[in-house]
Order: sequence, then C-alpha cells, then structure tokens
Amino acid sequence: MSFTWFIAKRIIGNRKHNRSVSGPIISIGIIAIALGVITMLIALGTGVGLKNEIGEKVAAFSGHIRLTALGNSQHQQTLKPLDNAITYQNQLHQFPNTLAVQSVAYVPGVILNNTAFDGIIYKGIDENFNTNFFSFFGIADTIALPTKNDIWISSELAKKLTLKVGDRVPIYFASSQTSMPKRRSCTIIGLFDTGFADYDKTYVIGHLDIIRSLYGWDKNQIGAFEIFLNDDTNLDFDTNNIYDSIDAIVDVKHVEDQFPEIFSWIKLFGTNISLIIIIMIIVGGVNMITALLVLILEQTQLIGITRVLGAKVGSLQQLFLIQGAYLIGVGLVWGNLIGLGLLFLQHQTGFISLDPNTYYVKEVPVYMDVTTVLWLNALTLAVCMVLLLLPSFIISRIPPTQVLKINP
Repeated sequence: MSFTWFIAKRIIGNRKHNRSVSGPIISIGIIAIALGVITMLIALGTGVGLKNEIGEKVAAFSGHIRLTALGNSQHQQTLKPLDNAITYQNQLHQFPNTLAVQSVAYVPGVILNNTAFDGIIYKGIDENFNTNFFSFFGIADTIALPTKNDIWISSELAKKLTLKVGDRVPIYFASSQTSMPKRRSCTIIGLFDTGFADYDKTYVIGHLDIIRSLYGWDKNQIGAFEIFLNDDTNLDFDTNNIYDSIDAIVDVKHVEDQFPEIFSWIKLFGTNISLIIIIMIIVGGVNMITALLVLILEQTQLIGITRVLGAKVGSLQQLFLIQGAYLIGVGLVWGNLIGLGLLFLQHQTGFISLDPNTYYVKEVPVYMDVTTVLWLNALTLAVCMVLLLLPSFIISRIPPTQVLKINP
C-alpha cells in the first residue's frame, strides 16, 4: 500500500469515530451530492419517461410514418384515395425496418344519439390494423377488430353522448354526389381512452369498407398507409428511404412532421433535463470544494510534518483528492438509493398523477436503464473531481516551517 493511500485510509477511518470541526461541513457536502443525484435521477427518469410515453401514444394512433396521395399532404382528412394500394403495401413490407403497415382513411362526419350529436373524424381501418392500439383499451386480449358496421369510440365521447357498448348509432357523412349527407348505422363494440383530448373528443374508429362504400372506392384504394417501425430513432432517414423506394408521386411524412406542436413541446424536456443536470453537478461540486478546503485547513499540521519529512506536494494533493472522492462516493450511494427507490415506487404505484388534458398521461411515467445511471454517476464524479483540483493547489501555498512554528 502506498504512502498516500495509507494516510488517506487512516484519516477516513478516524473520521468515522471522531467528531471534528469539519464534520458539519462535510455532512452538508455529502447531502448536497446526494440531493443533486436524486434530483438528476428523478428529472431524467420522469422526463425521458414522459417523452417516450407521449411519443409512443402518438405513434400507436397514427404510425411512425404516413404515406398518402399528394393531395392529402396538408390534411389529416382524406381528400383523394391512394390507388394501387397492394403494390405500395408490398414495397413497404420489403423495407428492412418495417414492423407493420396498416391501411387507413380519415373522413369527417356527425354521430347522433336520441338527444344530441357531435362532429367526428371517422378513421377507417382493416384487418392489418396494428394491435398496439389495443393498449388504450386496457384489456387487449378481449378486443376484436371492427367489422364493416362496427365502431370503437372513446370513453369521453361515449359519456358525452350517453352511449355504451352494444348501442347502435347513426353516423352521417358529407357527400359530393348528393345534396343530402349519407348515413351509416354502426354498433359500438369497444371504448378506448388514449389520454389525448383532441383524439378522444374527435375520433371514431371503424372499418375501411364504410369509406369505400361512401365514395365508390375499390379494394385497391385506401386513404393512406401508416407504417410502424422496429426502430424509430432515425425517422428522417427512414422517411427519406421509403420515399426514394416508392416509384410514384406520393407524400411521405413521419410522425414528428405530422404533429410538430406535440413533438416540439416534448423536445423541451431534453433541454430542461440538461439544465437540471448541469446545475445540480455544479452545486454539488461547489459544496465539495468547500468541504475539501475545510479538510485542508484542518490538516495543516499533517501537511507541514509530511512535507518536512519529504512528501511531495503532488502526493499530498492526491491524499486530499482521495478523501474528496470518498465523500463524493458516499453522496452518490445515498443519492442513487433514494432516487432509484422513488422512481421504482412511482413505477409500481403511480402515486404521482398528472392531468391528461395537459400532459396526455394520467400518471408520471418512469424510464431508467443501467447505462444511464452509470454515465450519470460517472459524469458527476468526474466533474466534481475536476473541481476539487482547485482547492488542492492551496497545499503548495502552505509553508511547512511556518505551520510547525504555529502548531509546535
């Protein structure tokens, strides 16, 4: 064992049993590191969790990428059909990152009950509908796809119009062929709840054949393809790749371009998280600088004796940096235990709730992985150790002979 490590171990061991002047300040430094780690873990875990949860919800409803006729590019509603759908579908399935492809169309309508009505967007789907959407029902194993005269509506719309599963309701659609709207009677077979107010107030999901019958489309015509990806980390690349592989004039947009307001909002989470991490690391580092300064001043006699005996300044700097690293490590351990414990409790119980009309989720979602925890701890330790280099240079300014005269 080297001289530096031997002395550092003895000082740390004695501090556990003896009270010293530096005790309260050291405790404050450790608490600052622990609180900083707790804050960073909670901010990162809940921020990333919220970002992922909202992104997954939007994608589950509308796919990662949408391919439609060029005339529909600026509209969510279908203004003209996409012809040769089977050809496009085969091409999309050949794309290596494709998980699923569903055929859809969107048309406006009005849904009625005996006493009230409401404007809706009817989303037509077929047997290729991505079952990830079933997560909004909460009982995915019992949900059946709608047949031609079946529909799903949101729980909010059902409450507003006093409807329930099994009710048969008329839906009216505008028609350019006649002066009167066209009517289709449908049976409610399921209630969903996406948590997105705009979706839940507006959308009704039924079979694509109803839209085909309204506008005289054949089986090879649809409104759009919604494409789900295995890996959605590079949407721009995948969108351009799909567009280049389709030999036709079509519009291809990924979900972030379709809903820019939502994704611009959740991108702010990353900025806020970065600011919180920077501030917490600086606060913890400054507290540790104070603690190390007190340690150095408290150990001036030791510094003087060891320097007279031939110890180098670099060795003494290393001695106090080891003590600083130990104190930071104690703070990191407690911070991780408390921070990860709170995140785990939230994940299991959801005791912190949110307003879904504002945040699109009912409770704070949590996401954390081992890699993130490790790099966050490593970053905190590294930055704090760099900051501790500053007070360690004071050792070279302490004259050993003067210290020994003052403290004989």
